[in-house]
Amino acid sequence: MSSDGAGLTAGWAVWGKRPHSPQGFQVMAAWPPEWNSYYTRAVQHWSPGTPSPADRLPWVTVGPSTNPDHRLSLGVFVLDRTETADVHSRPINHVTHFWVPYEEAAGHGLGWSALARAALAGRTGLSRIAAGGESGALHGPVRLPLSADEHLMNGFDEEFVSASDPLLHWHAAVAALLLDGPVVVTGAPDDDPLERLRLLDNIAAMLPYALRTCLSAATATSSGANHRIRLSWGRSAPGRDCVPWGGAVGVERLSAVARQYHDLLIHAWESRGGHTVLDHLARCTALPEGAHAGLPTAQQAHRLLCAMDHELHVEAEVLRGGPVADDVVDGFLRDPRTNPRTGSMMARAKLSGTSTDLSLLPPYLSDPQVADSLLKRLREDLRTGPLSSVQEKVSSLLRATRVEGTNLDVVDRALAVLVDPGDGPGEDVDVTATLGLLPSLEPFPPGTMPLARGAVAARPELTWILLEGAAGTPEPARSVRRWLEWLGTGAGDELALLYDLLRPDTTVWQPQSARWAAKHPDGAARLLGLGVACGRGDTLLTSSFFDDLSDALGPGGPGRVLRLRGPRTGPEGLRATLAAGPRAALGLAARARWDLLCALAGEAPSALPDDAGTLTRPEVDRYADTLKQHLDALSQHRRRPAAKTLLRCLLRFDPATGRRPGAAARAVAERLVQEPTDAALRGITAEAVSDLLAAPGWRARGEEAAWLDRLAQCVPQIGGTLRLYALGEAARDGALSAEEFGRRLRSARCAGATRAQLCGPLAAWADGRPSPGTAVLELLDAYREAYRQQGDPAGPEQRALLEKELWGRLGGRLWTAYFEAADAHLLDQEESATDAIRRNEQLREEVRRRRQALRALHFTRR
Repeated sequence: MSSDGAGLTAGWAVWGKRPHSPQGFQVMAAWPPEWNSYYTRAVQHWSPGTPSPADRLPWVTVGPSTNPDHRLSLGVFVLDRTETADVHSRPINHVTHFWVPYEEAAGHGLGWSALARAALAGRTGLSRIAAGGESGALHGPVRLPLSADEHLMNGFDEEFVSASDPLLHWHAAVAALLLDGPVVVTGAPDDDPLERLRLLDNIAAMLPYALRTCLSAATATSSGANHRIRLSWGRSAPGRDCVPWGGAVGVERLSAVARQYHDLLIHAWESRGGHTVLDHLARCTALPEGAHAGLPTAQQAHRLLCAMDHELHVEAEVLRGGPVADDVVDGFLRDPRTNPRTGSMMARAKLSGTSTDLSLLPPYLSDPQVADSLLKRLREDLRTGPLSSVQEKVSSLLRATRVEGTNLDVVDRALAVLVDPGDGPGEDVDVTATLGLLPSLEPFPPGTMPLARGAVAARPELTWILLEGAAGTPEPARSVRRWLEWLGTGAGDELALLYDLLRPDTTVWQPQSARWAAKHPDGAARLLGLGVACGRGDTLLTSSFFDDLSDALGPGGPGRVLRLRGPRTGPEGLRATLAAGPRAALGLAARARWDLLCALAGEAPSALPDDAGTLTRPEVDRYADTLKQHLDALSQHRRRPAAKTLLRCLLRFDPATGRRPGAAARAVAERLVQEPTDAALRGITAEAVSDLLAAPGWRARGEEAAWLDRLAQCVPQIGGTLRLYALGEAARDGALSAEEFGRRLRSARCAGATRAQLCGPLAAWADGRPSPGTAVLELLDAYREAYRQQGDPAGPEQRALLEKELWGRLGGRLWTAYFEAADAHLLDQEESATDAIRRNEQLREEVRRRRQALRALHFTRR
């Protein structure tokens, strides 16, 4: 079969039965005539079912088949009534069938409606055969008329080519359903078979033309027929996808590949235009060959659609969530010719990738989907990724939006939602993570990012978290000041005070309100921490603010309440601010004032360095003099607890960590008790030194022994403590005999040491001996003997009292060893005494016997 400018040359067959004949349906005439059996199979294969008497005919079916000469063809089957009846007086329906080679139909771009139009026009010459007449001289192919404008592209009306949602989505969804299986369209708007086929053509036109080699269409079907037609008009039938004309079509039931085709089709239509897509699909007349020839229909359709252009192939990969290199995505975003829809899709792909450079996104942020993807990605990164990644992304966006001058509001809105999620999608993000992000960015210019500013300002604690983060940047004063300019400050509030403090020309500063720190201890804590962190500590701690703050601490001040309850409203309370130590370098005088505030708050000094060599002796003296000056200025009931905290912390030894008083701390303690000083400070120093010397595991080493000797000259109260410490050192050395150590024990006791204090050195001395229990016994006896040697009769009593003290203070092992040794010793003494008594009894008896004998001799002499 062939075609020319006037029409198509088609093979044909008439299938029916003759009037009043007992024979059944058969091929009544055909060309080529030897294909009768093939025509019978084709008519039966594409049968739409039996129409009812009420159905309007003709019904037209179009479907592919392979001819006996192995050529692929497209056949048209026209089912219609005749005026005749069979032998049982039943009306006879007949089918007029035409076929043309597929390559001819594809070459002309003929749709189903064009083929049907030609068939309806060409069946006139076969009507006499269908009515039961003879074929006469009709022995050859039929010429089907074909006009010059029958190409598919000429049959689409403008409404369809320019279709958008919902018309576009309906056609795309039904076309995708066709890839998965048969589809019945219900609710036909017109009975005209050509109009019905035109509407089905529009659906099939959303697929590559080559798929017409496996698709079929019918203008009507019988609801009870088990037909093989892929796309048809009809009524709902079980086992088939039924979609109402123009109604809702659920794409969720699509297979994965069909859904990919559906999404790519809509994307291509909206990004390239309906005419371009339809023209490309109409030109796809050959299915993939080679390795892809055996792919399922949906995959073949997807490949053919992707072949529209190279860019669509990449876009298809993005749509299905496949990997696409960042430079390829950037190429789309950078190209001004990129369709906005494609650009938005690539922007979403950019956000789902690993790149932290989002500078190409601003032109696409006006798309709500891109804006939503941005928020989701930032939220996810803040929750699971490193902060640096989020910082780079937001920084690149901010730089680009400032250059582009567009869509900064989208970034603003995203940050605002992250800062204050409310009931929105950012509620699973810790806002402190967002506020950790903000300081890492270049501060926003005043008047910009109003939504983010409002979100921060709505929660005052977030403002201070932001400023705390800014104070940790390389230029803290500049960064905090610029963030304050963005946030805005009210007259007289904390932010205004902080901003005034951070002015480059500020050398003298103080709150305008009297006793401001005492009235606002939490605000004072924030000002203190941030001011010091920004390098304004010397200015801050040499102003009246320091005096005000020291008045707020200690007994009777607001700081007492603060210490009891801990930090409440600010990022840190005053106590925590002081305990954390200054975040930037302070001058010596400011260090001393800081540490005095620590002492008043009950915290350890945190501004004085521990390591030797950090401060010179003159610097230590200056620090100590300033500290002592401010201590002296305190009232007595505040000075004593502050000095006690200060000295105990300076001279504290931690056996768990091995931390011991550093050179600077020792020098400060020594300086504080040098003249002029007072007895109270000496007494407090003596207590602190006593605690240090009594600390388990502490032993003087290096310069510490000389420091203790110098300290004893200024604080005589520690003399006895030092002797006791020396006793402990001697005990640990183990070089002294029991007699010598006993004498030293008595000397320490007479110098004021308690019996409890003697127990430690005694136990240490005994533990170093081979028989600790015997050693304790010998030492107690030596202790008693030392009293006797000095003519003091209290030795036995003092020994007994010390033994009783040991009972409660010796470890279980040592006490048991002593008990066993002492008990054995006493037992020996008891046995010796018993032996002596027995020997004396024997002597007494001997003496008595001899006396009796002597008396007998004497009296018998007369």
